[in-house]
Amino acid sequence: MDRESPGGRLAHSDCAPRRVVKLALIGSLAAASLAAALAGCAGSGGSTASVTGNEQGGRVPYAEGGMQAAGEAAKAHCGQFGKKAQITQMSPAAEGGGVIGFQCR
Repeated sequence: MDRESPGGRLAHSDCAPRRVVKLALIGSLAAASLAAALAGCAGSGGSTASVTGNEQGGRVPYAEGGMQAAGEAAKAHCGQFGKKAQITQMSPAAEGGGVIGFQCR
């Protein structure tokens, strides 16, 4: 049932299903990669990038209503060193938000 072209290869129409499957697979992988990258950004609010400190502790700014995100950023920072974060200082700003200080223990 396979048709051969003059060069001894399968006719172009017989390869079309393989190309469709290959393109669908590539498209699915690209979509999955994009979804994973965006999911890593969801809910972070950029707090993790603004943490300053070392394995002993640090400081993280937070916006009004963003205390939970700041706490999560401190937790993630200390987790890099196999430690847990403990908030030791809260310095609210006059316009809302502020800075928290934490220790890694």
